[in-house]
Parts: sequence; structure tokens; C-alpha cells
Amino acid sequence: MYTDPQIVSTNSLETRAYVKVYIDGERHRYYNGKAIGINCNPNHAKTIKERNRALTTLCYTLKKLLDSGWKPSDIRSIEPVPKEPEGTAGDIFTRLLLELEEQDLSKLYKRDISSVGTNFIRYLKENSLYNMPNSRLNSTHIERFLKQYNHSATYYMNKRRTLGGIFSRLVTQKIIDTNPVHETSQLKEKATLHQAYTKSQLMTVFDYLRLHSPNLYLCSMLMYGCLLRPHQEVRQLFRSDFNEDCSVIALSGENNKSGRIRTVHVPLYVHEVLLQQGIPQYEPSRNIFTGTGCIYNESYFNTTWSRIKEKLVNDGVIGDNHTLYSFRHTAAVNLYMKTKDLFKVQQALGHSSMTVTLTYMRSLGIMNATTADDVPDL
Repeated sequence: MYTDPQIVSTNSLETRAYVKVYIDGERHRYYNGKAIGINCNPNHAKTIKERNRALTTLCYTLKKLLDSGWKPSDIRSIEPVPKEPEGTAGDIFTRLLLELEEQDLSKLYKRDISSVGTNFIRYLKENSLYNMPNSRLNSTHIERFLKQYNHSATYYMNKRRTLGGIFSRLVTQKIIDTNPVHETSQLKEKATLHQAYTKSQLMTVFDYLRLHSPNLYLCSMLMYGCLLRPHQEVRQLFRSDFNEDCSVIALSGENNKSGRIRTVHVPLYVHEVLLQQGIPQYEPSRNIFTGTGCIYNESYFNTTWSRIKEKLVNDGVIGDNHTLYSFRHTAAVNLYMKTKDLFKVQQALGHSSMTVTLTYMRSLGIMNATTADDVPDL
């Protein structure tokens, strides 16, 4: 006597699935088809859909065998299936780069992946490694490749991180067991402070931008007053992202680096700039910088700022370490100095966690500052 086989599964690939059946009152579990003579491994599937198909095959085959009089004590042989030849290092890496191109990643990250990945494939070809079995590719090969980026520690480590991110996907896909990039040398990066503006510098720069570049002026005000990022959040703002009186900005997950909906209050001095530039009268479908349904390219603000910065540096208004992001950095410093509340800073910056905020504030050089009054008493 036996019961109908039942599939036991979840929506997570981390949990093993199986087919359950009671035969002569004894429970049996089948995680694969080895015991019934078929090549079927549901728990080796890479997607839930693929695993469900395999479970259905396993369940159906087991039911047919039971109907024919089969018992667990019967031994069934499995015909050996020829193992597919392992892909070469070059083929697997090339395929992975094509897959990453189709994934929902930021344009900047895709560009970095494409650049490093293409160079790595060229390196494999030039060193007769392209057709080598993937399992033989090791940290020594990767170390030699990364040497071309050791002009500076920061440059080297950025490229190493990008390459490590590519190889981590091979680990996820179970093509390799460990990430060989983790075994390569690391270079110590020198910490560089993102220079914030003094109050007098800030007002001078704002006045200059107001006269010479209205778009960059509005961008810098939104960065400082609303702590928005210039290229993804500010550049893509449409009239529809503001409420009726332009006192609140609601960013969708698509236009926000964190990928979450974010609401930002517009301070009065930024609101006045919006009024001066006639933004409240725009149609909802108009971008606040182009005045049309289109947006400027990703390099627009960087290019505009680089031209103006040269003039400001030559005039002694700002220094070489001041960047477009200095408006946001200055706002973060001023907000922390005013509130001493890291949670408020985290919310204003739109960071996903307090750890990110702490790292950010340390990079600005203000989280580890102490005075004589701060040292412990004895």
C-alpha cells in the first residue's frame, strides 16, 4: 500500500525540496532521482521554476513506478550521462559580461564592468589563457592582470573591486567555488577629505552661478538645501516630482540611488529659486532643467561645472579639492554640526543604513574630531 507522492517545497532555493510518499506505512523522502533510476536533481536548479519542473518529473516518475509494483528495496540502475565539457575561461567570462549587460544595473556600474571585463578578456587572449579550462584560472593570473592598474592605490583597488564583483557572480552561479580576486594583493588607499565650502565661499559660488549658469545654480541649491545627488536625482527631476506648491519633492525608487521612495522637503531659499525660474508653472511632464520631456545627458552638470570651476579656482574663490559634490558635503557637515543627530543626517542624505552615513561623515573628516574638553577625566 502506498499514498500518492506529494511535492514538499518552498519559495526559497536555500531550502531543499523533495517528494514525500508513504509506502506500507513508512515515510520515504526523495530529494533526487537516484533511487528510482533517473537523472533528476531538483535541488541543483538555479531558479524556482526550474526546480518545480524537476520536482514534477520526480513525482510523476515515482508514481508510475509505484503503480507498476516497484518497491524501495528494488535497485534500479542509472545510465551514466556524459558530463558536459567545462567551458573555457574566456567563453564563460564573455557570456557573463553579456548577461550583466541585460541586468538592471546603473549605467556607471555597467560602464566599469564593461571596461574591466573587456580588458580582462583581452588579457586572456594575449596570454594564451582564453581557451584554458575555467577551473585552472587562479589568483596568480588575476594578479598579473591587475598590475596594469597600480598607478595609484585608489585606482587599483577600484578596478580590483569591479573585477571581484564580476567573479562573485560566477560563484553565485556555482561555476567556481571561490572568488580568486579575494586572494590577490591589496593596496592601502590614502584617505582623502572631500573639501566642504566655508560660508563665505558658499555664498560667493552661489552668486557666481546665479549670474552665469542658472541651471547649475538650481542644481547646486537642490544639492545643498535638499541634499540630493546631482546626476541621478537632481538631473532627472520633473515638475511632477514636486507637489502643487513645490514645497516637497517625492522621488521614486527609479530616480533614487537607494532604490526606495524618498520624500524631501524644500527649504524656503530653494523654493524662491524655483519660483524665480518659473518651475511651478511648468507642465507635469517637463524636466525642470530642459523645460521639455527630455533630460540632459549624465555628463551635463560635470561638464558645466568643470568650465566654471576653472574660473573660480583661478580667481582664488575655491580650491582644487572643491567639487560639484562639495555642495552636498557642505550641507551634510552643516546639518550634523547643527543637530548632532546622525539619524537626521542619514535620512537627509538618503542613505540605506547608519553604517553608510558613518563612513560618509568620516570621509568628510568630522566624525573623529575631538577637542580638549572631550578627553576623559582622571
